[in-house]
Amino acid sequence: MIRVICVCTGTKYDEWYVDNLKHMIDTYSGIKYDKFEVMRENRYDDERGVFNKLLIFEKFKDGQNIYFDLDILIKGDVNNFLRKDFTLCSAWWRPEYHTPLNSSIMSWQGDNSWIHDEFMKDPEYNLFKYRRGMDQFIYENIKDYKLYEESDGFCSIQTINYEYDYDIYLFNQRGEDMKKKQLLTANNKFEKPWYEKYFKSNI
Repeated sequence: MIRVICVCTGTKYDEWYVDNLKHMIDTYSGIKYDKFEVMRENRYDDERGVFNKLLIFEKFKDGQNIYFDLDILIKGDVNNFLRKDFTLCSAWWRPEYHTPLNSSIMSWQGDNSWIHDEFMKDPEYNLFKYRRGMDQFIYENIKDYKLYEESDGFCSIQTINYEYDYDIYLFNQRGEDMKKKQLLTANNKFEKPWYEKYFKSNI
């Protein structure tokens, strides 16, 4: 059983982002999945809704799981991101003092509900304390994890704004850029985004 998971709560991302993720998974990822799951439960009404991502560990406790944020680009085979141990991204593109982890991609096998259980020990306190979100919570409380590194084939589009040899690009909370028809380049020219060709049409 291989399960692809995403979370869509709040108003920031509409259904196009869900459809677009499935389009990229089906067209480019090479993953032969059994289920495509969309979590919509808004249990933790924090400002950004990021802690609702923790619910995936409570719900999906068997099989092979891989989670993707909605604001990502997939343009190549990503089967190497399927992992047995709980794995998330090393935020190699930003200073370590920020938060050296990123949960835009996560994978695991079996029952990792203990991650959500750790948060539930004091949810109100955790929502208040971890202003940087779920990534900060995991970094400071969950020690049993492994990391995807740059060599696995992903980067942040905030630091590399041109097409390069990566299979996944993270937009990191700038999903609105995915819908823009023109972007201002370093040469102060407006150009069609290079990544648009990989997205589902009818934006």
